[in-house]
Amino acid sequence: MHLDRPRFVMVVCTLATIVTAAWIYAQGLTGGFVFDDYANLPSLGAQGPIDNLPAFLRFITSGTADPTGRPIALLSFLIDGHDWPTAAEPFKRTNVVIHLLNGTLLAWLLFRLGGLLGAQGFPRAFAACVGAGAWLLHPLFVSTVLYVVQREAMLPTAFVLLGLHLWLTARSQVQRGRSEIGLLLGIPLLTLLALLSKANGILLPLLIVAVDSCVPPLASHDRRYRRLLRISCWPWILAVAAVLAWLAYRGIDNASAAYRGWTIGQRLLTEPSILWVYLGQLWLVLPTSGSVFHDQYVAATDLWHPLWTLPAILGLAVVLGMGLRYRKTHPALAMSVIFYFAGHLIESTSLPLELYFEHRNYLPGLLMFWPAALAAGRHFRARTAVAGAVILLTGMSLLSLRLVRLWNNPPAQALFWATQSPESPRAQAYAAQIEGAAGRADLGIQRLTKRQNNFPNEPQIALTLLDLRCQEGSVTGDDILNGANTLRHAARDPGRILLNWSLEAIEEAKAQRCTGLDNKAILTILDAAASNPIIASLPGRMQDIVHARGELALARGDTQSALEDFNKALALSPTPQAALEQAAALGRAGAPGLGLRHLAYFKTLPEPPGRGPSTAMAWLHDRVLERQGYWRNEIDHLNAALARDDRKRAQ
Repeated sequence: MHLDRPRFVMVVCTLATIVTAAWIYAQGLTGGFVFDDYANLPSLGAQGPIDNLPAFLRFITSGTADPTGRPIALLSFLIDGHDWPTAAEPFKRTNVVIHLLNGTLLAWLLFRLGGLLGAQGFPRAFAACVGAGAWLLHPLFVSTVLYVVQREAMLPTAFVLLGLHLWLTARSQVQRGRSEIGLLLGIPLLTLLALLSKANGILLPLLIVAVDSCVPPLASHDRRYRRLLRISCWPWILAVAAVLAWLAYRGIDNASAAYRGWTIGQRLLTEPSILWVYLGQLWLVLPTSGSVFHDQYVAATDLWHPLWTLPAILGLAVVLGMGLRYRKTHPALAMSVIFYFAGHLIESTSLPLELYFEHRNYLPGLLMFWPAALAAGRHFRARTAVAGAVILLTGMSLLSLRLVRLWNNPPAQALFWATQSPESPRAQAYAAQIEGAAGRADLGIQRLTKRQNNFPNEPQIALTLLDLRCQEGSVTGDDILNGANTLRHAARDPGRILLNWSLEAIEEAKAQRCTGLDNKAILTILDAAASNPIIASLPGRMQDIVHARGELALARGDTQSALEDFNKALALSPTPQAALEQAAALGRAGAPGLGLRHLAYFKTLPEPPGRGPSTAMAWLHDRVLERQGYWRNEIDHLNAALARDDRKRAQ
């Protein structure tokens, strides 16, 4: 295919940035998994390796991150692994490939949009290359690309880019009086694929309308085009608006406080300030650490606390208003502004997500650098513009390379994150754990004791400190009391941290590797947690506590008490998975008969209300398990094994 000079310049420049980005990210491929990777990827082996169709169907419907289950993202993980544990490098390599593909699609999109706005020659090619290159090489996105689970943010971006290309092609076809199938079928299909990768993929139709609002109308067939656009895009847009409004209405006064520590209303007040932080980082005014821990961000309590809450809201309103006002006179700039705000509509409004995450800018930031590059290409001499672009992209590349190398060095990365975020309890606990794993528990203890007063009610800090003291050989009564007080007064749900710590502590106590950590000490921690009214209000967390008590009873050889505790825990949430785990534990402890009694007790419990079709993928997953008879087969298999062991013991 013949390439004219602007296209040739754009292709060569884009290839150069892609090669540069590939080389930079290659330096980070051997780093390991982190944080939420361990919460999501073990499903690859949760029910055995994925090596047959029934296992595949169970896995692909097992997602819980949002109602869709993100099956496209789950499917993509099978490219890199079919079991767990597994190596991180293939997953990271695939992430890099997707990022490079997105950068290529973006460069071509910006080139096409430039032509639509009348840019020609050097300015058009220069803006496409630099706009895409700055996005591709930006240090803010290092944590998106090398954080394996954030493929869930990259895949919808790929489908959005494909959707925008399809829209441009369909728009051109309609203008020529040709087929309209691209708008009528293609946009909804790509929206569905993006949505099944992550919930913010549903924004594709809104982003198309946002871009379309800034480009000149069609010279012919414009009325037909507008009608087709309404049919293909507006139903999705109205659905998004209705869901977000409903969530805001339902959540404005009630709490995610037990889980997040703030209400939805407080989140809505806080996000404008965080959007300003994002913008500062995108324009390299504010540094980014590439951290995955951002619990140091505190929610606004009202318009005046903190002081910048109201100015931040008003400032964003002014910027968005100017973007809407000048979308015909300054279309490229207005397009980037409107696109950025529209891209944040899902993750920065009324969904009860954590307050801050860098990856949320991956999609909204696509057009961020293009208007400035377009203006530079038009108003500066070519040599001056190119020199400025080379300096900018080189600076971004060096900053990204620094972060990429950190991602390849987990100990240095953990210490860097802790230094950059001294107010983040997760970052401090993670750094202390890394120090402990390196054989320097003393450094981890020093780190956490210095900051204990800053985090008086943070279970992760208290429990990590107990782990490190055990690694040193002993805990004191004061250590146990401090841990118990922290759990008693914790201001939010500690999550699975409490159960995981308890099970590991029981093993430590059983092996007598830690002086002062015995069954009584562990029970003190569990009782303190159970006395916390927030924890006591959560059936799932109370089930964890009662289950841990049962494990403690097993550790001291009291299988009858263990059965009673397991029965109580199971009654709180009678799931077949919990019943199987507890019955198997009784069997391993030499009491297969009690394991059989526990499974029999499970069958007497009322079946919990099934998850309805409104829960989307969760409902479908339950139907898959039911159709396969999965839990029935697992229970029958364990029943047979326990009965066999019980007969042997009786002989």
